[in-house]
Amino acid sequence: MSDKLGSRKNVLSAEFLSPLYRISGEVTIREQPLADLLNDKMSNFIQAEKVYVSPIGDPTVFRAQHGDGMLRKDQISLVILQREEDGYARHTLYRNLGNVPIAYMLFAILPGFEVRGGLKISARSEVDNMLLQSVDRFITIYHATVTLTARPEFQFSGNAILLNREHAQLFFLERALERMDKP
Repeated sequence: MSDKLGSRKNVLSAEFLSPLYRISGEVTIREQPLADLLNDKMSNFIQAEKVYVSPIGDPTVFRAQHGDGMLRKDQISLVILQREEDGYARHTLYRNLGNVPIAYMLFAILPGFEVRGGLKISARSEVDNMLLQSVDRFITIYHATVTLTARPEFQFSGNAILLNREHAQLFFLERALERMDKP
């Protein structure tokens, strides 16, 4: 699995969105998926390298660039990943792995963001457990798009997006009309 992560072994590129900033960088994940690192309650921060910071209202303008940075997990609203498999979880209670079809389409509202994408689950009870009862902070939304509510012309998309449930204000779910493996 680790040899698929990109040019550097065990390093994953990601975009971290908060209500105020877009932070792009690389995270060393070793042999643990990013979702599990973010859901680990033993630490409040995640370390990133090659960090670029932009205001969320103008995400194309870089305000700062640093070699290393520490991101506070509870302040991250969304993490955008380009590869679906980079959103898979291994150790968390919520594990919707890639071989399960998208069963539900999700629309979520977070402060400053609207998210549309799919959930890979097999039963409605898994939706309730994942969204409402899970102890995991971050859940994976597949083939998703994030729209800035104040600037709808700015959208971010990824084959996997890690959504911070604690930032979500509202979830809408509907059964997927057909099985969806690609956007």
